[in-house]
Formats: sequence, C-alpha cells, structure tokens
Amino acid sequence: MPFGQHRTQHGDRTRHGTGLRDRLAGRAGAGNNHGGARGAIAALFLLLALALAPFSGALAQGNPRVQSNVPAEATAENAVVARDRALVSGQRIAYGRMASELGLPTNLSDQQIEALVASLVIESERVTQRGYSARITVNFRDPGQGGQSAEASHATPEGPAVQGGPAVTSVEATALYRSFPEYLEIKRRLGAAPAVARVEVLGIAGDMARLRLALRSVPPQAAADLAAAGLQVAPVQPVPGQATPGSEGWRLGLAGGR
Repeated sequence: MPFGQHRTQHGDRTRHGTGLRDRLAGRAGAGNNHGGARGAIAALFLLLALALAPFSGALAQGNPRVQSNVPAEATAENAVVARDRALVSGQRIAYGRMASELGLPTNLSDQQIEALVASLVIESERVTQRGYSARITVNFRDPGQGGQSAEASHATPEGPAVQGGPAVTSVEATALYRSFPEYLEIKRRLGAAPAVARVEVLGIAGDMARLRLALRSVPPQAAADLAAAGLQVAPVQPVPGQATPGSEGWRLGLAGGR
C-alpha cells in the first residue's frame, strides 16, 4: 500500500478518535448540568421548607384552645391512681395556660375543667410502680359555644346522657371484684358508657376500689344506663322511698357477680 494512502487512513482514524472524545466530553458536561439542576431544585425546596417552618409553628401555637407539651405527673400508692391524678393535674395546667391567654377565670373545679375538655392526647408517658409522668396535648371546647361554658356545666339535664357531653355531677362508688381482670372489665364498661364522662380512681385494694364517676346525667338515669351496660349498681346507703341509686354513693360490680 502506498505510503501516502496509509497516512490518510491514519489521519482519518485520528480524527475519528478525537470526535469520540468530544462527544463523550459533551455527554459528561450534560450530566453535570443535570446534576447541577437537581441540586438547585433540592436547595430551593430546602429554603422553602425553612421559610414555612416558623409559619406552621405559629399556626399550631396560635390557637390557645390547643395546649401541647403539657406536663402531667403524680405519685400515689400505685400506678393506676397516679395516672388518674396526673391527667387531672395536666388538664388543670393546660386550662391555666389557656385561661391566661384568653382572660378566663382560673378558680374552676376539676369537674368544670373536665367539662371543657374536648379531647386529650398522650404524647409520651413513663410509668413506675407508684408514679406516672407524661406529656399531653389538651384540646378545649370554645367556652362560649353551645352552652359548654364552665358555668353551664352545673345545669343538670333530666334526659339520657349525650355521648361526648359535659359532666353535670359526680358520685363516689365502691367497685367490688374477685380478680384484677374483673376490675379491668368494670373500668372498661364504665369508660365505654355514655353516661360516664370520667372515672377517677381514689383508692384500690385487693378486692375493691373507690372511684369517683363524673356523670353526664342525673344519678338515677346514669345508674339505669350502667345497668344496661352490664353493671350492677346499688346505693351504699339506700334512701327511704328511693328505688334507684342517688348521689349519696354507689356500690357497683359486674352484673351476675357479688
């Protein structure tokens, strides 16, 4: 093959190799451009999130009827009693915060505060043998809406209890049981009954417990509702001429038990 032709083919190969390198370099540059664009978009989203974070926090903190990160702590003879006392204390702290923001009265009873609580969320909790500690979020009803004010909680309706309504009175009861599972079943039925707004454990022993029940209706009506839920209710000291348990105290247990 002539020497000049060989140089021409070699030169073609050289030019071909140079073109390939140029194309590869171009693709790499395009990839770098895409990576840079993705980085810019991610940075934009980060800046947007940082800008919106204070705004969303302000929304959460801007409603005084929602009190978050409220401490609820108590100690007692056992963890069950400590938990009930801690939640009552936490609700009072939450109400105090709301009252200071809205200029509401602060001398409310536990029952009146309970009537204003729409819901309670336990954010975290720690239980020991004789203690209970938690952080809770308390959502309050609007004190001026629908007659749900603390003063209105003293009104006593004569009809059946309304699910989710406020407590109108309270009664102390002695729950009798033969085993701890039976005690838990009594508390479960009380908690599920529309007539009961809250169950507070005042004391507990091996076979009985002292409870304070916040009721959404008058005691005779509430006793009838609890009987329909499978609980046996009787007055501790029967009142002459009164066929149904009143507010002087109850003795209760599972229907068919002792």
